[in-house]
Amino acid sequence: MTNNSQNNLLETTISKAILLWETYGKTYQKGLIIFVKWTIMILSGWYLYVHVIKNTRFNDILALSATILHNPASVWLLSLCLGLVIVNWSLEAFKWKFLLKKFTSISFFRSLAAIFCGSSIGIWAPNRMGEYVGRVFFLDPGIRIKGMFATIIGSLSQLVVTLMFGTVGFVYYERNMDAPAYIQWASGIGGLIFMALLLFFYFNIKVIRSWLPIKPWTVSLRKYLVIYKLYKTPELEKVLIYSVFRYIVFTSQFYILMVFFGVQIPILNAMLLIFLMYGIQTISPTNGFTELVVRGGATVFLFHSYTTNLTAILAASYGLWLINLMIPALAGACILGFVRINKRLKFI
Repeated sequence: MTNNSQNNLLETTISKAILLWETYGKTYQKGLIIFVKWTIMILSGWYLYVHVIKNTRFNDILALSATILHNPASVWLLSLCLGLVIVNWSLEAFKWKFLLKKFTSISFFRSLAAIFCGSSIGIWAPNRMGEYVGRVFFLDPGIRIKGMFATIIGSLSQLVVTLMFGTVGFVYYERNMDAPAYIQWASGIGGLIFMALLLFFYFNIKVIRSWLPIKPWTVSLRKYLVIYKLYKTPELEKVLIYSVFRYIVFTSQFYILMVFFGVQIPILNAMLLIFLMYGIQTISPTNGFTELVVRGGATVFLFHSYTTNLTAILAASYGLWLINLMIPALAGACILGFVRINKRLKFI
């Protein structure tokens, strides 16, 4: 066979492949997307059924809640806690929307839907890393990588806030455990240094790029890290403020549920212990399956010296997990399953 014949055959083969892809490729791609969406929805439903509906611990919480709700004051407390769920995730939606302004403009409701879907995928991944993947589904393909790096800035700001408040909680906890004076002083000074370092790295994220060696495998990473140069200090401060308000909201929810279930601890002591609990939870490698274990263990360990009503403490911890994480994750799974992710989020 001559070279011309080989070239003609190759061109014909490529042309047929392109034609087949144009004819059937989009159909297969659409089918794959539908399969993934429904798989996530079914797995989320199964997770809810196994870990909540069939979990005797949650059934006990529901029974206890039903008894407590005979008191009108308790109804108001629970209503306040549920209302703060909307505030909590709305703050996150506004924060993500603000970060994305550098690349694209999305509506608040699209941002909120993306965050719910990210939560749905995140329950399967360590430390909810799947949230990044779930969110970028809602962005145009050309900016998804940029959107992921912008999302990391938002997560980093939340991490910094959580660790800073957790450090304050740790210093308080150690002080109340009657540690020697020199250890208390050392932990206090160490805590201040640690918080200063957290803030330094947060406001100088772009310096990480300069630390990377100039190697072939770092070319793409260095290119995308340039994104961090787009965010000026005032913008990073605004993102941090969003994270602080969101942190105040979900830690307050925990305290409200503690009061709802009858735990009597002074508010300052309770909040400082909650700060430490979230700090421990944040640095622990968890996913949706193990987070309850870590959360429950840390809660019992920290609060057992302050109250004997550990059942109520666990009820508050698990109840907050249910309303703040599991319900939004289930909502995200339904969005993935029944909503066509276009610019208007149309139902299928």
